[in-house]
Amino acid sequence: MFIVAGFTFALISGCATQSIQQGKDLSTSGIAYTNAVESLLDVTTDRVIDFDTDELKKSRRGTNPMTMITQKNKALEDIIIEISKFRSQTKLLKAYFLNLQALADSPVKDDTGVAVKSLSDSISNLNKALSGKVNLTEDQKTQTGALAGLVANTIHAAKVKNALVRDAEIVGTYLALQEDQLKDIEGILSDRFNAKNDLFLNEKVIGPYVNISQPLTTNWDVDRKQWFMTQFISQQLSTAQEAAKQLRGVWADILQGKSDINSLSVLISDVNEFVVTAQALKAAGQ
Repeated sequence: MFIVAGFTFALISGCATQSIQQGKDLSTSGIAYTNAVESLLDVTTDRVIDFDTDELKKSRRGTNPMTMITQKNKALEDIIIEISKFRSQTKLLKAYFLNLQALADSPVKDDTGVAVKSLSDSISNLNKALSGKVNLTEDQKTQTGALAGLVANTIHAAKVKNALVRDAEIVGTYLALQEDQLKDIEGILSDRFNAKNDLFLNEKVIGPYVNISQPLTTNWDVDRKQWFMTQFISQQLSTAQEAAKQLRGVWADILQGKSDINSLSVLISDVNEFVVTAQALKAAGQ
């Protein structure tokens, strides 16, 4: 969605005012997408640290506590560093589309878009760095390689069109790489959610219920409800990856001058809902 930020500005000749408004609306949607991803990364960081801390508390009576906490700290640090890098990359992509929108709205006829070019170069370098860690499929390579050609027959302001031809494959490649990155984030969250939920189920729901020698506490029904709610949101973890996958298709549409921004709105809403629910569940658990 952020893709659309600057692409509808001169889409229809004679409708400049409408195109500018569309561009602003689409830019807002792009920011909403990147904000949703950033919030997901915040929740991931939070849950990973909490899970790790709980594990350390349970294993404190082990044979070698110093070794345990040292290993845990190192493993967690590696994960947090990767999440932080991903957050920085998401902000870089957001900055690119914001500046592309600024280029489209610029009153300077011959604006060369220096900021857009600089950000494009940064994304290109990022793609090279990630290519050693993430392998695109042959289909993805073919799709991204054809993106620049989609701009040829579209109606864009010349300064924007030049940027799109230059950056079409660069941005498309990163969107494909980001899809794989979000798959990794999904895996990190799923592992922690599943382990945490299994423990919660046994200690808070099943254990008290089968122990007929003790009455159920007043919180048992709340705990059971919380566990079921968590099962539901665990199934939503694929939403962000689906959004990234669909975003690649939207990017191709925008390069061709299309301006439908509704296709990602539901997925963005789902990501935000997951984040809010996960935060609420943590608060309830505390």
